[in-house]
Amino acid sequence: MAAADNRGESRCMSIKRLADANIYRKEMEAYKKAGLILDYEIYSARPRTPADPNMILTITYPNYAALDRNAEFDAIDTKLAGSLEAMDTAYGERGAIREVLGTDVIQEMILE
Repeated sequence: MAAADNRGESRCMSIKRLADANIYRKEMEAYKKAGLILDYEIYSARPRTPADPNMILTITYPNYAALDRNAEFDAIDTKLAGSLEAMDTAYGERGAIREVLGTDVIQEMILE
């Protein structure tokens, strides 16, 4: 993603605002506690072109089957935000500070 930097803030401040000013951290921590994800990370990147991200959010799932546990993810989102509609609003508000450039699913290869 590309974090909007319209206030002259550093990328680190944009990351802090992303983590603290909305429900993202609480959501990820609740997913972790429920065993839906193993971990999540936020990386700052140096874009080489305008199409490259300056921030990368990663989520590590225990397996591909975890991606199908929508009801469990939705239950946590509802508990945190009050309703799925409120969660959708929170996601929409994040648009003011970021532009999602894409998503990808990658798999770790463990060599024996």
